[in-house]
Amino acid sequence: MSDFQVTYGEHALVFSVSFRENLAGKVRIHVQPDQRVVVDAPPQTPITEIKQAVLKRARWTQTQQAKLEAAHRYALHRQYVSGETHWYLGKRYLLKVRKTRRGAGVVKLLGAQLVVSVPDRKASFVKEALDGWYRARALQVFERRLTTLCPDLDWVEAIPEWQLRPMKKQWGSCSPKGRLSLNPMLVKAPRQCIDYVVIHELCHMKHHNHSEEYYALLTRRLPDWRERKQRLDNLAERILR
Repeated sequence: MSDFQVTYGEHALVFSVSFRENLAGKVRIHVQPDQRVVVDAPPQTPITEIKQAVLKRARWTQTQQAKLEAAHRYALHRQYVSGETHWYLGKRYLLKVRKTRRGAGVVKLLGAQLVVSVPDRKASFVKEALDGWYRARALQVFERRLTTLCPDLDWVEAIPEWQLRPMKKQWGSCSPKGRLSLNPMLVKAPRQCIDYVVIHELCHMKHHNHSEEYYALLTRRLPDWRERKQRLDNLAERILR
């Protein structure tokens, strides 16, 4: 990737360009969770043409960056008190904190509420209970998705070994030996986004890189992966922090 920039109003808009074979003449602009702007373009596309495309979407790009910044500030000030909203499978649920005499925190999904019963309403107690609940749900949900998706992938002979691994900037990874690691916080995302991450990592079992062959395989198996990825990117700040 190479870095370029255009001037929009009084601001310099910096972006990276990645040339890809399978875009069929289209220039695609993405705003990453860390607010970086990445442009996918077909090979041999003139940089002047790419800059014009970026300028046409400059207002949209800045709006997306502003949303991510606002989500970032919101996430950093989470206090784990009643009235906050927390995500699960792409939906937001109202947090309800109750004090109980039981020794360990208990979390239940009741209608539109996540009800957390803890012996102490301190944020650390509530967070610990919620993290444990998300981890348990992640184990169940990811196992079901792997069981459903793997039989349709001709290069996957059996469900691979996998584990939950908290990560600050990644949804998943695949080791050279084909062992998958999935971020437990991914269970907060919609199922379509979970499937994207799972298939993304399963494709690495055949191509352990991000080559054109890898993206061709991913596109063949999941033609709308870019849209799913964009949806997940838009939720990243709220989910990962």
